[in-house]
Amino acid sequence: PRDFTLWKAAEPGRDLKWSSPWGDGFPGWHIECSAMAEKYLGQEFDIHTGGVDNIFPHHEDEIAQSEAAFGKPHVRYWVHAQHLLADGAKMAKSSGNVFLLDELISRGFAPLSFRYLCLTIRYRHRMNFTFTSLKAAEKALTNLRHRIWVWKGLPPLDQLPPETDEWRQKFWSAVENDLDMPAALAQTWDMVRSSLPGQAKLALLLEYDSIYGLDLDQVPVEYAVPEPVAASVGQRGSLRQEADYTAADALRADILSKGFLLEDTLEEARIRPKTPLEQQRERWASVSSSREVESLLDQPDKYDFSFVLNAYGHPGDVERCVSSMLKYSGDYSSEIIVVDNGSTDGTAEWLEEFQSSHDTLRVIHCDHNVGDAAGKNIALKQSLGRNIIMLDGSTEIVGNILDPIGQRLAEESIGIFGPYGLSTDDLQHFHEEVEEGEADAMQAYCMTFRRELVSTVGLMRECFRFYRNLDIDYCFQFKDKGYRIVSDGSLPFVRHEHRQWTELDENQRDELSRKNFGRFLRRWGNRPELLIAADAKGFGFQGTHH
Repeated sequence: PRDFTLWKAAEPGRDLKWSSPWGDGFPGWHIECSAMAEKYLGQEFDIHTGGVDNIFPHHEDEIAQSEAAFGKPHVRYWVHAQHLLADGAKMAKSSGNVFLLDELISRGFAPLSFRYLCLTIRYRHRMNFTFTSLKAAEKALTNLRHRIWVWKGLPPLDQLPPETDEWRQKFWSAVENDLDMPAALAQTWDMVRSSLPGQAKLALLLEYDSIYGLDLDQVPVEYAVPEPVAASVGQRGSLRQEADYTAADALRADILSKGFLLEDTLEEARIRPKTPLEQQRERWASVSSSREVESLLDQPDKYDFSFVLNAYGHPGDVERCVSSMLKYSGDYSSEIIVVDNGSTDGTAEWLEEFQSSHDTLRVIHCDHNVGDAAGKNIALKQSLGRNIIMLDGSTEIVGNILDPIGQRLAEESIGIFGPYGLSTDDLQHFHEEVEEGEADAMQAYCMTFRRELVSTVGLMRECFRFYRNLDIDYCFQFKDKGYRIVSDGSLPFVRHEHRQWTELDENQRDELSRKNFGRFLRRWGNRPELLIAADAKGFGFQGTHH
């Protein structure tokens, strides 16, 4: 093994370089950190943090060179944090599961709710970020803030009860035990639910927050309320005193509808604004994963057709697609299931409004982008049509499609039928479109199949968060069970701009597509016998399968 690099020679054209006895160059990564630490913190210091992936070689090399240079211990305590996962997978742009704080805010979450969530896991353990856990963290933080708001309205005590110190010692013991924040939080909730007076709980919580950093001291005694709302609160109080509870309840409902919460105490009614997440939850329910959605696949068919759309946004595209479903549903019984896959551009609002006047439309909201496969699985699990028509938001129906789809899907050997078939002879290039007849795969602009087959072939693989190549993968699930993929390019469809593709830059497209195709190849790359071509070859497969 080679020693780590202390000094690197500068390549031609490099601007950031320094002269040295060995010529122009620049320091290696590890020596940079030793130099900066010595300059700003001294030759030895107390705490050095970092991720577990920096232990070797970076931090071990930093220790070796610093202690060799200064002849004394470099750092007293090393604190290494574990990786952050998202929905059980490593968070990475190439996986499409990176969430920024700005996005959490746009979905109604308080940024400090994520901080609270981090406190529920020890820093040395991996944290699996999910929106389900984030919603629980927001609920807990809102609960704490609400209690502080109530306790701040209590009269002061002459002195706090002696058991206050016992709770204080429990908290600091947890903190001093290798920053055991989960234990500290558990102790905090035990204290909050204890028989201590509210004033003592408030004092302890504000002390605890010197560690938590949840800005609990920023909770006001009274929230600013618009004058008309404040007047309604006063009027409601008068009605309650007059025992006119019907009118008082009507005023309460009106106040709640304006985005405020009321809490009646013995002395007065207290009011605070609802959080953005509380307001959003009142507008519609949402799910965080396909696991939260009940499967109806074992129930009898209720409709002839289920139209399915996984919508990411672009309300104009969604309206065009859904309207074409309605226009060409003919005399068949049908339902339309639209999964609002975490949109924030008005699509959800349009769907709710449109749903209110169209009984055949069902909307399922996701609180974030759960991924393409998971979004489609949600719709599949909820479908009740004998035949499923899965469309992309860029697709528009322009004629009678239900007659030919119903006829072809009545053939038991056909698994997937649609207008945009693909073929390949090497499992690596799916470029040739099949106008008519047998195909190796069907593009997701329109894929149709019998609902009963989903129980046989399974749902889509949710490792496909990005849409690309998911359609090919799902087709191979059907082919693996012996079903045919059949194309008919005469079906009356129009393809419009595919915004999931065009809104990405070239590098993003390439990276996401490459990752997904790798997932496909790892499962199906050595299955050339599933292809139509007699001389087809697999990925790394020697010879033909005939």
